[in-house]
Amino acid sequence: MESQSPLKILVTGASGFIGTSLVPKLVAAGHHVRTMGRSNSVPKAFQNLILEHKRGDVTNPEHVQEAVSGCDVVYHLAGLVSYKKRDMARQYAVNVLGTRNILDACLRNNIKRVIHTSSVAAMGIPKEGELGDEEFEYNLHGLGLSYCDTKHEAELEVNSFVRQGLPVIMLNPGIIFGEGDTHPHHHVIFGAMAKGWALGVPPGGVPFSDINDVVDAHVNALAQGRTGERYVLVSANLTMREAGTIFSKVFGTRAPVLEIPGPIIVGLGTFVEATFPLLGLTPALSRQVAWLSQHKIFFSSKKAEEELDFHPTPFSETIKRTSPYYLKKAKANGKDAAHLSTNH
Repeated sequence: MESQSPLKILVTGASGFIGTSLVPKLVAAGHHVRTMGRSNSVPKAFQNLILEHKRGDVTNPEHVQEAVSGCDVVYHLAGLVSYKKRDMARQYAVNVLGTRNILDACLRNNIKRVIHTSSVAAMGIPKEGELGDEEFEYNLHGLGLSYCDTKHEAELEVNSFVRQGLPVIMLNPGIIFGEGDTHPHHHVIFGAMAKGWALGVPPGGVPFSDINDVVDAHVNALAQGRTGERYVLVSANLTMREAGTIFSKVFGTRAPVLEIPGPIIVGLGTFVEATFPLLGLTPALSRQVAWLSQHKIFFSSKKAEEELDFHPTPFSETIKRTSPYYLKKAKANGKDAAHLSTNH
């Protein structure tokens, strides 16, 4: 698709992590942006921007048709990120059926380009020592990994609509770190690493993505990238131990010294997920998270570098830049937890 300005652009899931950084860039570039979300009002992050907001849920076809109508481009960011068994039904409705609704509306409205935000979770897990790429075939069926399964099924929906002539590309980031991150467990990680509290780490590895790298690739995808293709947006592939060592160097604290055996982590995750909700607690750890943490999930971003002008930021630079944000959030979360404990 050749770059045009201005374009009428719909962004679903605009109030999420990626959206809150992407939307201001699209508005600043002169595009007419419409956001879609379940709230009646414009998301708080965008109240100083000139844009349009449509109230709606991606699981409602009528809401989706109304939001897509009149647009040139659609960014489909909406999705439910959860690795908890209790969220499986809603996750399927949002990630799979919601994606189908968006793509169907785009096909009906002759949208010029659809940019579908997927995840490396949709791609599977390469063998130990291997670096996966966009051709990797999903290999996690039947393991109860609901987020991975639903993101993969969403990509199958994309492929189906591409065959019908809809111009869609898919972007697959890893674990995203950056300003605007609302995931409490990421705040906890930064807080713990800054204090040198992380003595042990899981044996696996993670594909990390810097939010700036991910958003820049989304902007570039307006004019770059081939229909029907997916693009891995991974800034750094690191084992948990390697990541912990980099954290420790940045913060000047003790690096993790132990690798916790996978079976122990899985057992702990299963126990926590089953018992903590009975106590009114919502832990980040679950059986799915624990199982995945045993594996080295590494993917190459070479294709995105060549075709989307993707520039990976070194992990140490991401940590240095974002640590003030995360540590402020971790401190605030600690105060909130203390406040709750003294009032209940």
